[in-house]
Amino acid sequence: MNRNDSEPRPRVLFCGTPDFAVPSLRALLDSPYCPILVVTQPDRPRGRGQRVSPSPVKQAALEAGLPVLQPERFNSEETLARIREARPDLAVVVAYSAKIGKRALEMVPEGWLNLHPSLLPAYRGAAPLQWALIRGETRTGVSTFFLNEAWDAGPICLQEELAIRPEEDYGTLSARAAEVGAALILRSVEAVAEGVAPRGPQDDSRATFAPLLKPEDSRLAWESSASDIHNRARGLSPQPGLFARWGGKLLRVEKTGLLAEQGTGAAPGQVLRADKGGLVVQTGHGAIELLRVRPESKGSMSGRDFVNGARLKPGDFLENGPP
Repeated sequence: MNRNDSEPRPRVLFCGTPDFAVPSLRALLDSPYCPILVVTQPDRPRGRGQRVSPSPVKQAALEAGLPVLQPERFNSEETLARIREARPDLAVVVAYSAKIGKRALEMVPEGWLNLHPSLLPAYRGAAPLQWALIRGETRTGVSTFFLNEAWDAGPICLQEELAIRPEEDYGTLSARAAEVGAALILRSVEAVAEGVAPRGPQDDSRATFAPLLKPEDSRLAWESSASDIHNRARGLSPQPGLFARWGGKLLRVEKTGLLAEQGTGAAPGQVLRADKGGLVVQTGHGAIELLRVRPESKGSMSGRDFVNGARLKPGDFLENGPP
């Protein structure tokens, strides 16, 4: 699709749903590639109150005056007919949360350009940033690639690396990746428009995977090492959270700090320090400080405030999270 300035720009379809996708949509809104149609998930119960509300992408699209399509089934005849009617040259997909079927893939001449928050083929799957943090990675990135029928395995367009900061959690890393990804989406769309977009094959032999998080992934096991618990807390904050128990009730661990390894002979889960200086707990290897926690039915608080309210003392035990 070689174009000069006098030729029409490609007609762009945008598919996305959560906050992560909003910077990419806004980048296109402020460019010559403003979407002709936005596809997002139907209004769902959201937030702590579980009130039915529109997705962040829908809100941004409506504010910009763009038409919005919210199919329950993306690959239905009705949805495909609406896309065919829109006549897109290129589709951009950012965290839409639905599989794009073969018929839809064949419907868009320049393909379906997807933003994925990893350096593909590493961390293919639904939760790449969370698993990168949980596994203690120090670098990640964002990739644009063209969808095919395999999962996250299509030809790569562009990539940009991101260093993971030592105390960064999923919330802050995701926000940074969304902004870097938005710029990468715009560069990729421009490359498609100019007919110079790379389409390099992925090396499947180097692929790693980041599956959808399961409830058991949120279980804090004190017999794990301090570094493993710390990384898991980072990867699961702010959602879905890492959970231990205290007094038979859930204790959400929101932020932790690594300490010098301590060979105290204490058992995993045993409180080593509980005073105005904070809350320190023995793990299977080393000790960890609980900087912020959220007891069941209460708000977020510092470890020090939790010590005061729970009347914790050295020698007490925190229990593993629910299975």
